[in-house]
Amino acid sequence: MDSVVFGAREYRAAQVEGESHMKRAVMTAVAVAAVIAFGFSPADAQSAFPPAPPKVSPIAGAIDFHVHSAPDVFGRNVSDIEVAKAAKRAGMRGLVLKNHVTNTADRAALVMEAVPGIEVFGGIVLNNAVGGLNTNAVEWMHRMEGGRGKVVWFPTFESDNHKKTFSKSEDITLMEDGKLKPEVDDVLKVIARENLVLQTGHAKPEVTLAVIKRAKELGVKNIAVTHAMATVPGLSIDQMKEAAKDGAMFEHVYLNVIMGPNAAHGWMRHWKQVSTKDMAAAIKEVGADHFILSSDLGQSGNPIHPDGYKKLVAGLMKDGVSQADIDKMMKTNPAKLLGLN
Repeated sequence: MDSVVFGAREYRAAQVEGESHMKRAVMTAVAVAAVIAFGFSPADAQSAFPPAPPKVSPIAGAIDFHVHSAPDVFGRNVSDIEVAKAAKRAGMRGLVLKNHVTNTADRAALVMEAVPGIEVFGGIVLNNAVGGLNTNAVEWMHRMEGGRGKVVWFPTFESDNHKKTFSKSEDITLMEDGKLKPEVDDVLKVIARENLVLQTGHAKPEVTLAVIKRAKELGVKNIAVTHAMATVPGLSIDQMKEAAKDGAMFEHVYLNVIMGPNAAHGWMRHWKQVSTKDMAAAIKEVGADHFILSSDLGQSGNPIHPDGYKKLVAGLMKDGVSQADIDKMMKTNPAKLLGLN
């Protein structure tokens, strides 16, 4: 019996050794083929593979405050549920779904059911599809079952400033005869009463500053300037410093990094590029306490949101922003705006 067992063990050992020789031979053949075909050395052949992912995601705990996803009237590369799954895999804490033409509070509640373990919020953009500066639209968004309606964006692509900048036409204005319209006050009062988040949209800088000042007077506690340094609204560092005194935060988005004359897609070439170097300089001047990081991604042909967010973080760190400030801008500050611990 012992001799039978010993023989079986010897046979298995020889089999394993044979398999090992076979694997080494295959690996050697691959390396030789690489040298012959491409002039690579065996070391080159191995180094051509991408590095292993980090053990801890560089965006673990992050909140993306600017997420476009399908279904939408514009081409999107992932759905609400797909982006939530991708963000969860990347270790992110939360997302804010944004749509230029419809309320996303109900969608956020459904995504929370479909993808447990990640915070998802929605809101409303006050473009023409919802009646423009429409307090009723804000009221009903906030009351939506699930309690995920949290953010109110003032007009974006249908703001007067956006239209004049890109198409030379006029649309929704926030000011009349040098004063903010009464409808602006009405919306701000709802935001203040329900402790929602004001996102200022695409208005020109002086109007944005007027809205922020009035919002503070009316008791709005959570204010963010939508992609503050982009072509619209296009705030300067001095204007950001002024708005910071009234409690505003400023959004840096990865989409602005890949915009500009050399952008991959034609529509993105009409916007100026805001590099991570530009963003880092603003953070240094104004202070990390006043910034949040977002992707503003979801467009067909662009990176998905977590991938862009990682590139934004890596670029800012390369340009001198500390890990402590990165954590503040991607975790602490957006959580504060959303009322999370």
